[in-house]
Amino acid sequence: MGTVRAEIEIDAPAERIFDILTNLKSYPEWNPFTPRVESTLRPGDPVHLFVRLRGERLSHRVEYVTRNERPSRLCWGTTIGAGFLLCAERCQTLTRLDERRTRFVNEDVLRGWLAPLVMRAFGRDMQRGFESVATALKKRAESS
Repeated sequence: MGTVRAEIEIDAPAERIFDILTNLKSYPEWNPFTPRVESTLRPGDPVHLFVRLRGERLSHRVEYVTRNERPSRLCWGTTIGAGFLLCAERCQTLTRLDERRTRFVNEDVLRGWLAPLVMRAFGRDMQRGFESVATALKKRAESS
């Protein structure tokens, strides 16, 4: 098993932050790690992710929406080999601290035989990416 996690407090209401997370067309304006995402965000529907793991080149991957619970949680994931090879779920969770402050957690949990290999190959890049998303989301939400 492996986990990549970034957490930050944002001086904005959860609803505003959730609106930013679900406005996929605006991702190129603020999201350095995943500058392009295409999806309906309906549970079960595909999510086309264009991720910048290293350098400027974007890597395309397809995952599936597992949860869309406004304004607290947005998740998607993938399964390879019925889950025994790899099962990964990324959840972006918003927790209200008060009316104007929210904790944002961006977490990807990987399980299965390939999880250690994926973490070894991409874990540091994913961690940097998740931290950059948290920082960019904070800046975007607090300036809106």
